[in-house]
Amino acid sequence: MDEPKISVIVPVYKVEQYLRKCLDSIVNQTYRNLEIILVDDGSPDGCGEICDEYAGRDERIQVIHKANGGVSSARNEGLAAATGGWIGWVDPDDWTEPAMFETLLWAVMETGADISVCGHWEEYKNRTDASGWPVRQIMNTEQALGELLENGRMKNLLWDRLFRRALFDNIRFPEGRTYEDIAVMHWLFLRAEKVVCLPDILYHYRQREGSIVDNVSLGNRLNHYIASAERYDALSKDWPQFDQLMEAQCAASAAGIWAGYLSNPRAERKKYKAELHEIAAFSARHYQKALEYMGLGLAGRLVLRLTPHDRWWAFILARGVAVLYGWKHGRSL
Repeated sequence: MDEPKISVIVPVYKVEQYLRKCLDSIVNQTYRNLEIILVDDGSPDGCGEICDEYAGRDERIQVIHKANGGVSSARNEGLAAATGGWIGWVDPDDWTEPAMFETLLWAVMETGADISVCGHWEEYKNRTDASGWPVRQIMNTEQALGELLENGRMKNLLWDRLFRRALFDNIRFPEGRTYEDIAVMHWLFLRAEKVVCLPDILYHYRQREGSIVDNVSLGNRLNHYIASAERYDALSKDWPQFDQLMEAQCAASAAGIWAGYLSNPRAERKKYKAELHEIAAFSARHYQKALEYMGLGLAGRLVLRLTPHDRWWAFILARGVAVLYGWKHGRSL
């Protein structure tokens, strides 16, 4: 029997200093039947040239050069070009262990799962944290969806897992928005009858300044809230057992908005005044659930208590907590 083809999609933008390490880790995978799709999203640095260089050395690599349209646009381009029966994702500033895709594929072949998930390393400047499962676990749709919504070991991220290609049929990432993985991940898990989670830690996620997670702009932080709210609207009717958890996540997302509010220009703050008032009203009803359900640290809990108030004093206090958190941890709250 022919070995299944895995399409590995890499959206590429402004990561010149990290890209070679990422691509080396993919082309040197122990599983060889890969279709490697590099989507150069109009990167203004040397990323496009590096992609072409690697394509010239490895016939499995296909490069798509496009005008900049954002990460969702790049992901959609990659999906449209993919011909494999399985889809994997790697972010261009991260890297993989050599046996990652072989291990993930073996797991779905053995169990009949639609998605396999491995553990990952979170690579900070001064430390490395591991996240994963102590033993292999096989989950049905409800169990896997619950893990996903808790956003603990099973985070709303694309890159530490392998997906059956059919799960993406008629699903595309919302263009013009960040946190696109949160916007689509629950739809993929709803289609998966079985998900297998592995103890193997095989992906390295680089935490760095300048990433989307570190971006405190109101537009970016609001995208996180919108994705969480849309997920709640989509699932609450058929999955009421997860209602309180999803409400808690929406409220917790508001804490990120409040923490970054004063880092934005006055015009940007004024632009989203109505949205902030609506979010404050939602938080007033649900922030207690977030305190109960979400594993927030002290700083997150302090800011969360301020989110029912879209007033200047609440934003000033939230900013103070965020600054102290940044000094201590070296990253944004």
